[in-house]
Amino acid sequence: MFRAHVTYSTDTSKNQKCPLIIKTLPVEEGLKKDLLTNSKLDLFGTEIFMYTKVLSDCAGVLDRAGYKDKLAPKILYHSTVPRKVLVFEDLKTLGYIMFPRHLPNQDDGKVIFSKLGQFHAATFKMANEGREDIKLKGSIFNMSMADSFIMFEVGISHFCEMVSKIPGLEAAADKLGKITYDKLLRRCKQSMFSKNSYNVLNHADYHIRNMMFKVNSEDTVTESVLLDFQICHWGTPAYDLYYMSAIIPRDRRQDLYKVYFDTFIDVLVKAGYKGTLPTYELLQKELKKYRLFDFFFLATISAFLNTEQTEVTEQLEDILQSKELIRVYYRSPNYMSFVKDLLPSLVEDGVLDDIIQMDDKQC
Repeated sequence: MFRAHVTYSTDTSKNQKCPLIIKTLPVEEGLKKDLLTNSKLDLFGTEIFMYTKVLSDCAGVLDRAGYKDKLAPKILYHSTVPRKVLVFEDLKTLGYIMFPRHLPNQDDGKVIFSKLGQFHAATFKMANEGREDIKLKGSIFNMSMADSFIMFEVGISHFCEMVSKIPGLEAAADKLGKITYDKLLRRCKQSMFSKNSYNVLNHADYHIRNMMFKVNSEDTVTESVLLDFQICHWGTPAYDLYYMSAIIPRDRRQDLYKVYFDTFIDVLVKAGYKGTLPTYELLQKELKKYRLFDFFFLATISAFLNTEQTEVTEQLEDILQSKELIRVYYRSPNYMSFVKDLLPSLVEDGVLDDIIQMDDKQC
């Protein structure tokens, strides 16, 4: 990813300046290049499709519903030959910044979950009115790297080790000792193709580092814009909700899910959707059915998102290739506190037991 400041001239104007963001495949050998080139998913192809065929239509639905804020950056140019490249407007020049805090407060969360409700509603309406091309099958579980990605595979091992040392989580530690990464991953992959109460197009990598924000003079988040549409997945809305919830404490979640759902319905009604509207009870059913995702994200990406950047001195690419460096994230006080809050409810709801009892033949 590069930021460029281009100076250009036309027949009618001279020395015009245009700030751009250029996204291309890494040239140097390494983890980033491997992740982008060795995936069975066409990551760049998906992103080009989303920006050129889907997001502008989503923005149209939202505009008709009265939601005028920007959904995603404008794409200015794209190509796949001789190199894969995407060129976007520079959101920084429009007043957007990266997230101003380590973790979102409740007001931040309302903006973030409302934006998710907008995106899900637009894609739900489009699909139910005949758009078959947006029913993509992405997600981290459909990426080739998921089978052996050290961040996940080793992360589960570190997670089990960490839980075994936390007083009060002995029952959870005992159950975790019976769960292998391979079995957990196969169970997640199986779940991705289950029949759902209703479906939406998930962003599938929905976290605060894949967004930019506007804040007011009091440092309050007022607006968010979504980035990185490479692994979008047509499926249960629970996927994105649990992905984002990897940094949301348990006692704050239901209020934010309600914000999400109220926005979802508001967009559909105001945009003139004539079909049957999902109910909040159906969403709750989906969330209960897919607590498995909540557990997977807790044991993996939550460690990286909850850890303060000041606690880590190494480069991310080096960390993601080192078992010992990854362990640092699983010693973070923020993360350990988050686990102590959430894991007991997953045990109580039988999520770990369901994984343990899964018949291998099911997968």
